[in-house]
Amino acid sequence: MLGFLAYKAPLRGSMVIKVDAHYTSQTCPKCGHCSKENRPHKGLMFVCESCGYQLHSDLVGARNVGLRALLVRQDWASTGCLSCTPDVSDTETKAERLKRYSELRWSPDTSLGL
Repeated sequence: MLGFLAYKAPLRGSMVIKVDAHYTSQTCPKCGHCSKENRPHKGLMFVCESCGYQLHSDLVGARNVGLRALLVRQDWASTGCLSCTPDVSDTETKAERLKRYSELRWSPDTSLGL
């Protein structure tokens, strides 16, 4: 599917950005707290144990993926280079990326403009 999207996007004047999906449904998009306990009983509801934010876990994951895509896009716009390579498995690189992702915050005023 990614190959198909990567092929079709430029034909429409767009681009495909692949982002790291690790912990997107366990990370609070409001306060950044990441924990398995944010998904009580591994259920469909996300309940942040830090700030109390609640939402369906799929929507939480989608918001976090959107925020990460915006981060990559912002870096690309300012530097001309993509900021992350999600396929890199180096432990230090992954830890640095996850730390940067933990600083992202979603609010109703956030414009995703994707």
